[in-house]
Amino acid sequence: FFFKLVDTVVAEFGGFFPELKEKRDLIVTTIKTEEVAFNKTLDRGIELFESAVNAGTAINETHEEMIPPHAADMGGPSAVILPVGEGGKNMRVFKGDTIPGNFAFKLYDTYGFPLDLTELMARERGIKVDRDGFEVEMEKQRARARAAQKKETIDVSDLGDIAATNFIGFDSLAATAKVQEIVKLKDKNAVILDTSPFYAEMGGQLGDSGEITAGGNLWRVANTQKVGDAFVHLLADDAEGLEAGAEVELSVDAERRAAIQRHHSVTHVFHWALHEVASRDATQKGSYVGPDKLTFDFNSQPLTPQQIADIEKLVNERIVENAGISWTEVPFTEVQSNAGIMQLFGEKYGEKVRVVQIGGEAGSLDGWSMELCGGTHTRATGEIGLFRIVGESAISAGVRRIEAIAGLEAYGKARSEAELIATLAGKINSPIGELERKVENLLAQQKQLEKQLKAMKQKQAGGAAKEMLTKAVEIGGRPAIVENMGDEDGNYCQAIADALRGEFNGVVVLAGSAGGSVALVATVDKSLTGSIRAGDIIKAIAPVVGGKGGGKPEQARGGGKDPAKVGEALEAARQLLAG
Repeated sequence: FFFKLVDTVVAEFGGFFPELKEKRDLIVTTIKTEEVAFNKTLDRGIELFESAVNAGTAINETHEEMIPPHAADMGGPSAVILPVGEGGKNMRVFKGDTIPGNFAFKLYDTYGFPLDLTELMARERGIKVDRDGFEVEMEKQRARARAAQKKETIDVSDLGDIAATNFIGFDSLAATAKVQEIVKLKDKNAVILDTSPFYAEMGGQLGDSGEITAGGNLWRVANTQKVGDAFVHLLADDAEGLEAGAEVELSVDAERRAAIQRHHSVTHVFHWALHEVASRDATQKGSYVGPDKLTFDFNSQPLTPQQIADIEKLVNERIVENAGISWTEVPFTEVQSNAGIMQLFGEKYGEKVRVVQIGGEAGSLDGWSMELCGGTHTRATGEIGLFRIVGESAISAGVRRIEAIAGLEAYGKARSEAELIATLAGKINSPIGELERKVENLLAQQKQLEKQLKAMKQKQAGGAAKEMLTKAVEIGGRPAIVENMGDEDGNYCQAIADALRGEFNGVVVLAGSAGGSVALVATVDKSLTGSIRAGDIIKAIAPVVGGKGGGKPEQARGGGKDPAKVGEALEAARQLLAG
């Protein structure tokens, strides 16, 4: 219902915020998508909560992973599984009046179920939630997240007041500089220089690496970061031999910088092409620009395969045109109202900004792509080389991510794909030009063979069904056939069950374990569905083999992943029929 309020908000505030009117459809779609997703989260969490508190069997049947075999897994003595009905069919998961903190955390962490809602539902039933236990699990998660975070962090307070670095890396990849300071940051040694051609990581573009040399000694720069207006050059090893005040020679890794620049420049071309093909409302939400690839995050509905192909084609057409790429610094007040220059909403800009334009006359702000950007770029689009989109995915509701490669990275991928095609062609003894036709012929042959095999299996199933009739027994006052079919798949078991219809007015439960997985089939004659249902049989026995299943009263199927327990599952079926 919430998305329906958008029109009211647009009517009330559209005059003050015109973008509400412009992006009304996108806002509605995004809110509706979020609402539907959260409702699914609520449904899932409520189902698990109810199952855990009231009827543990439901978890056993459809959410087996939520009930560990031992009480300790769910919080020790306060969490046990107690049979409370006939045959142990009904169970309670919790003993006492407290839901274990790790179970509440499981609902929150795995299924996105809010803790306050778990507590509310618990209060309604007169029970509590172990919030302290929940916080323990939450802290464990935070610790794991901190340990997994690999990005280098620089603490400004460790550096004190340091002078600004004169960056000359837009025009030069080498320089002579004076060492201002040498500092220790965590386990890294860092050098601060008065002048540097090394680009410091900003705006999604990775920092430069390279070398510092002096007096026959060499120190490798692993990364460059920015602190205030100073550039911090992180060394790969120790700083032995380097001293403040020393004059050193600097050299940026030109090959790596060139790869980064290709990916940065093509990000701008891609952004332009995205607006041309998809929507001008597609707004940049983030980016990564490295030597190996680029990623570009933007708000949008999923791109269609045709849109992705059109964007890739349009970008490569612009690359081939070899349009010039230029940049100029201007007062922000001169460009902030220029609709032709892309600016990131919410970004804080200084008094002077750098406009990177592609096409048009340098410095005239008349390019077909213009963005406020502080990164480094190629001098023309032709330097980018080949452009390939390698992935499109969702990273959050309403936000998509494109992953792409350019230049030598794109060439390497194209080369590896060509080699793969050649290898496949060789394996099926086909010239590359005839590969598609040869594969189509092989697929047609496979389809024909599968059809013949299916016919043979059907014929074989008919014979097996007649043999099954001799194995029928009476269980719980009903005629029944409960058999392990061995190394057979679900389709074969189903074919036997179908062949028995009309010949056998009872219950049939068959199991097969072809390919290391378990297939379960159950049928019940219509005259018996008042007392036993096929779907109930499968729901009861599928968890035994580590799976799920269900179906209608007369017909049901299921599966699992533990062939070793097929016999146990069939015995459970016999007990169910008997009891």
